[in-house]
Amino acid sequence: MTRIIAVLSGKGGTGKTITALNLSVALGKMGYQVCAVDADLTMPNLSLIIGTEDATVTLHDVLSGEAELKDVLYSTAYENLYTIPAAIDWDHVVKADPRKLPTVVRRLAESFDFDFIIVDSPAGMQMDAVNAMLSASETILVTNPEISCITDTMKVGIVARKAGLKVLGFVLNRYGRSKNDIPPEAAEEVMEVKLLQVVPEDSAIREATLHGQPVVEYKPYSKGAKAFLALARKVVESGSARDS
Repeated sequence: MTRIIAVLSGKGGTGKTITALNLSVALGKMGYQVCAVDADLTMPNLSLIIGTEDATVTLHDVLSGEAELKDVLYSTAYENLYTIPAAIDWDHVVKADPRKLPTVVRRLAESFDFDFIIVDSPAGMQMDAVNAMLSASETILVTNPEISCITDTMKVGIVARKAGLKVLGFVLNRYGRSKNDIPPEAAEEVMEVKLLQVVPEDSAIREATLHGQPVVEYKPYSKGAKAFLALARKVVESGSARDS
């Protein structure tokens, strides 16, 4: 059974897309068949990093009824990883109907043999973000160790639970860049969900992004890469626990 996991955040700039990408690539390296969906319909970033920014047919075309899923499913340079990119021009944004996203993602799960579909969602709680959330059955929250970011992401988690999603936990990203960072234990208390993984501040992650690569490929033995690989293992284990 395909697991559909939305990666959510309360605000932009938390590293949500980097988390979605590295999680997807790490799961592929573990032998799972993965599809990463760029569901940020107005400001897509996953497509830029994963190398499909020049795709001529995208998720927007499916949401506007002008293409089929098979037309927008692209292979990537990474093992076992496929992607559905989003368009970066306003003309496509205007004609796409974000309300169709949950149906499209469910059809993707039914039509193709993926172990995981990772949905990179817009930040916040606008309509696009809510539809991306509702396309999944599970979610991972991503926050930085700042109180405003943690509280905003906590609110997203509350909405996700009320919508019936299984919240696997949260990722505390970019930890250690400031002496004023909220400690993991305090962040977990505020978030009221499980701390899945701490991803440390690591220059290797920034370097990898500048080179258009996930850090788990660019520098697989860096602190950041090890954290994302650990996150992937915990995601797999959470499914085993659920199914047992």
